[in-house]
Amino acid sequence: MKIIYITLENLSVHKGSVIHIKEIVAGLRKLGHQVGLIACSWGRFEKADSFYNLHKFLGIKKQPYIISSILLFIYLLKILPKYDVIYARDYHTVIIALLPRVIFKKKLVFEINGLANEEQKLKIDSIFNRMLSFFIQKAEKVATRYSDKIVSVTPQIVSYLIHHFHCKPDKVDVVNNGVNTKKFHPMDDKASLADWRRRTGIGEENTIITFVGNLARWQGVDILIESAFLLLSKGGKLKFLIIGDGPLKKDLMRKVLESGFKEGFIFTGMVGYEDIPFLINIADIGVAPFISKRNRKTGVSPLKVFEYMACGKPVVASRIEGLEFVEAEGAGRLTEPGDVENLEEALFDLFTDSQKRINMGRKGLQLACEKLTWDSRAIKIEKILEGLA
Repeated sequence: MKIIYITLENLSVHKGSVIHIKEIVAGLRKLGHQVGLIACSWGRFEKADSFYNLHKFLGIKKQPYIISSILLFIYLLKILPKYDVIYARDYHTVIIALLPRVIFKKKLVFEINGLANEEQKLKIDSIFNRMLSFFIQKAEKVATRYSDKIVSVTPQIVSYLIHHFHCKPDKVDVVNNGVNTKKFHPMDDKASLADWRRRTGIGEENTIITFVGNLARWQGVDILIESAFLLLSKGGKLKFLIIGDGPLKKDLMRKVLESGFKEGFIFTGMVGYEDIPFLINIADIGVAPFISKRNRKTGVSPLKVFEYMACGKPVVASRIEGLEFVEAEGAGRLTEPGDVENLEEALFDLFTDSQKRINMGRKGLQLACEKLTWDSRAIKIEKILEGLA
């Protein structure tokens, strides 16, 4: 099958959405399909059979959204006859693809990884923002209605589409996120791991609790910081390693500096994707403290949790729909979203019990390798696409 994957994401930026795109493109190609990709990038991209770079023309890093959208539309008009199906990530690319797909009579798949209108509501409480959220919701509804098939990362998003957009249940399939177990795996090179500890300023005697991801409100990093203060006040050789960047970074760092516990934290900022497996491997516990306000409606399928598990690390995460398997499979502990004391208690339990950490890490590793790989996700998407033929 010849598939054209379209997105307005910048592939040069390290974040979960970009990882998802790269892994699905690579997985479909591995299965023998020809995959073209239209996206933004500051450099070359060789994972697709054909790459159509939306940054090629202006060559500027902050290209206006409207320019990228127009270029995407033009590319589709030019190359779509060569492909069998359009695989569009997020509602805006579906909207852009609607006219070209009608002209060339192509099937259109809508991949939805979150509810943009719900995320918009969390940004600021204003009349303008409420209006913007309303129009985004209408656009998501149009994308849902006029797609031939929808791929959602969580059952909760499916439920939202059915109840709010009157989407037919058989139109939507769930394909969760995954993990690349060739990149994320337990590392036995003690010298290399010791070097990474030195580079991050962490001693061999320290137990490390790690968060990886976007420092945004719905990730619950502020809750983790408050729990960390409680845990650090009890003493013990403990470090919190915060990996990533985002809108809350300055506020979080300011809070830490004013707390009297600044020695217990290390903020790395954004790091290269190739370095993250090493940073997870030096950790003892991986944390995903999601809040409920956004995540209750959408559920979660977080890359960070799968990556922690693939590296053999126990997980402490929020009790959000989509993470039930963490406790059910014995891979970690779940805590109530937003509950500082409950999160601190779970972290303290694992901090003081190294054997429990080892046992949970082993179970998580086994689950990641057997059921959570990107290859298994690509196979599910292949079946969905073949059903459109």
